[in-house]
Amino acid sequence: MEPYDPAAFAKRFPLLVDHPELTYLDSAATTQRLDSVLERLERFYREENSNVHRGTYELAARSTAAYEDARKAVAHYVHAASAEEIVFVRGTTEAINLVASCLSSQSVGPGDRILATAMEHHSNFLPWQRAAAKRKAQFRVCGLTANGELDLEDLERHLAGGRTKFLAVAHVSNVLGTVNPIKKITAVAHGVGALVLVDGARRADSGPIDVADLGCDFYAFSGHKMFAGTGIGVLWGRRALLERMEPYQLGGGMVETMTDDSYGCRSLPEKFEAGTPHIAGALGLHCAVDFLKNFSWDAYDSHRHTVSTYLEPALREIPGLRLLGNPMERAGVYAVHHGTVHGHDLATALATKGICVRAGHHCTQPLHRLLGIAASLRASFSIYNSLEQAKKFVEALRWAIRVLF
Repeated sequence: MEPYDPAAFAKRFPLLVDHPELTYLDSAATTQRLDSVLERLERFYREENSNVHRGTYELAARSTAAYEDARKAVAHYVHAASAEEIVFVRGTTEAINLVASCLSSQSVGPGDRILATAMEHHSNFLPWQRAAAKRKAQFRVCGLTANGELDLEDLERHLAGGRTKFLAVAHVSNVLGTVNPIKKITAVAHGVGALVLVDGARRADSGPIDVADLGCDFYAFSGHKMFAGTGIGVLWGRRALLERMEPYQLGGGMVETMTDDSYGCRSLPEKFEAGTPHIAGALGLHCAVDFLKNFSWDAYDSHRHTVSTYLEPALREIPGLRLLGNPMERAGVYAVHHGTVHGHDLATALATKGICVRAGHHCTQPLHRLLGIAASLRASFSIYNSLEQAKKFVEALRWAIRVLF
């Protein structure tokens, strides 16, 4: 196996090429854009721009074919049984809201239970919280272990303790970096008849996903966190579940027949894609998927292990600094908290050195409350980040603490 060279892959990202002074460590918020994605977006608007599933002229036919080819590519990327199980949405947030709104209204009633975990992003927490309130159901939160992993015993207690209908769980925590054992979790949930939605936003940039092997019922992710553009995302769902759900939005594109007082929906997946979709976004996502499925993941995993082997002890050795979580498997996310210096001050200081990190609660207020802190500083790594950048981050963090403490 050839040594992994992050600098070679960084050349595929124009912003990083144009701004070599930056050390971009905020990929958990959004990844940088691939050159092929940017080229595809421009080519569509310059040479192919037309709506899909409407016109019969050649330009419209080409646009529709390219859009549906993108759907097929995504279906292959996640090992879906059919491209019809792939619904294009604006992002993970819309995908989760779609399921929480449409399916819970049919499947959840008074006394039933919806579960989330303490590490969930607000996008995989709030929609379920609201769905439970609307249906007069119970909303419960599964706890974590001291290492920042999902407490599977607590999960089993929650599942056994009531009429659980849904479990919402992140594939990877966007703060702790914890990689959850989704296959095991879904097996336990299905054992009591619960459906499982997986938030894959922080996992989608790490290689192909096999929803059949994971065993979940829904899987959601965003293009902008896997080197594609903003405003495009994916909901995969089991066909039988999608077919029984009411449409999320009504309008052009999703209706087959209608009269003054009734309507009939199109079949999947158009049923959930009302209005003009983000066509260019889907074509860009196709490019990102092609890149990811042909990427050298074994070499990158070795490189990521090298970075983690250096970074975790280095961060723990900094006086006054706490590295959040110690999971068995961490996916390139390192959140820290200093007992005296606020994370926003640290982030501002690091920015003067060209280091891009995020400070705040990262849309995980329940998790931060559980950890006993209001905010943290997060560095998140991706395929274009080197060991040298990890060392630069640690040294700059040491400097910032000395200056600000």
